[in-house]
Amino acid sequence: MGSSKNQRLYSKPVLIGLIIMIGLLARGTFEVYQKEKESRKNVAMVKREYDALMERRDLLKKETEKLATEEGIEAALREKYQVSKEGESVLVVVDKPLPPPPPPEQPDFFSKMWNNVSSIFKSDEEVPER
Repeated sequence: MGSSKNQRLYSKPVLIGLIIMIGLLARGTFEVYQKEKESRKNVAMVKREYDALMERRDLLKKETEKLATEEGIEAALREKYQVSKEGESVLVVVDKPLPPPPPPEQPDFFSKMWNNVSSIFKSDEEVPER
């Protein structure tokens, strides 16, 4: 009786069924692994965003605290609108103007000849306008 049970256990349909089940389990395990890997990346990205937002919050909190004082308001107005108090004078610094760019170089004889010869072989779309 034990041999017929072994024969059924090791028969081709049972072995094929086991292989299919193992394949499905392996596929499911791999998909879970991929999702876990992606989740780990997302957690790292969210942590970076959170840290950046916390830094920005701290900066905005400091700026708000500065604007709560009279000196902070005055400094912000002076910086943004370039205003002065009565009796103060404003000094405007102007940069030197940049020198004009040098004129474009004139192509020499051989460059002109090469351009003329090469323009013969180019299509109409590629020919530069003169």
